[in-house]
Amino acid sequence: MLLNVQMLRAIAALLVVFVHLGRLAELAGLPADVTYFGNSGVDLFFVISGMIMVMTTAGGRQTPLGFLRNRIIRVVPLYWAITLAVFAIAVFAPRLVQSTTADPIHLLKSLSFVPFQRPDGRMHPTVFVGWSLNYEMMFYLLFAIGMAMPRRWAGIALSCGLLLAAVAAGLLLRPADAVLRFYFQPLILEFAAGMVLGALVERLPARPRWRWPAALTGAAAFAVMLAGPVLLPGADRAVMFGIPAVVIVTAAVIAERAGLAARDARIQLLGAASYAIYLTHFFCTQLVTKAAERLAGLGPGAMLALVPVAFLLVVLVAVLVHRRLELPLTELARRCFAPLRTSRQPSVAI
Repeated sequence: MLLNVQMLRAIAALLVVFVHLGRLAELAGLPADVTYFGNSGVDLFFVISGMIMVMTTAGGRQTPLGFLRNRIIRVVPLYWAITLAVFAIAVFAPRLVQSTTADPIHLLKSLSFVPFQRPDGRMHPTVFVGWSLNYEMMFYLLFAIGMAMPRRWAGIALSCGLLLAAVAAGLLLRPADAVLRFYFQPLILEFAAGMVLGALVERLPARPRWRWPAALTGAAAFAVMLAGPVLLPGADRAVMFGIPAVVIVTAAVIAERAGLAARDARIQLLGAASYAIYLTHFFCTQLVTKAAERLAGLGPGAMLALVPVAFLLVVLVAVLVHRRLELPLTELARRCFAPLRTSRQPSVAI
């Protein structure tokens, strides 16, 4: 396991929490878009995903179908559980949700990772943060196509080429269809950048003298990423967040290869629970925001004091969900798919 990458997963998930504390920031008298930097967590996830997919499939350990099977086992169970929970809330307590409606067609598309446009114009599934999972599933499919190539480099090149072609088509054709526009966004190139990094990871420096230069470079890139909305206002997120994210992940890998790794068990637990953080945090931020609106008369200081409360609640809920729901559901899915093993060798957890 890459310990530093697990740390970055935790950081990425916690960054996204900031996005959904925007209302709390407003109540504290801050600009409405002050938390926009938190969107960079998704870009960091995409780069990590591209790299990890290459690394965990090296050496022909899996067939394309085996790869897709493992991805389904990892992604689907918790996402479906949260999606069904949100849909139930939309049915029985619609006032607790905002733009989510109890539309059965939207539910089926959400469960199938099929993007659709809501009445408000957003390409959000029933669980609105699931839009990024639609990109992930698209990437897994393209990656599996590349795995069918006889040589590893050819497969990586094919998958990257398909991603580049999609972005080029979007820029040249500017499709009117909302689904095509969704898939042709430049941010999908972050998967390609991660794939290239994964293919080159064994060639990265590993001598001890590289640990602190790598750490400092990663920290500088992280600062640039957070400041992206100020440094590059109006720039595409693939530039604003994606490029620094590639540097951050590269620096983290080099630092670990050089002997500087995030070994703290609490950090690793947060990394393991990062998927649960991502899929459940909005329940907590919504709860804290509702409380803040009732306490708004206490002043900006009280609103800011609720930020660490929100993060503590997010972490506690996510760890509980990870241990009590995500892991059991994943194991159940693994057992259900056991007869369908398609790996050339015994399957490995991804």
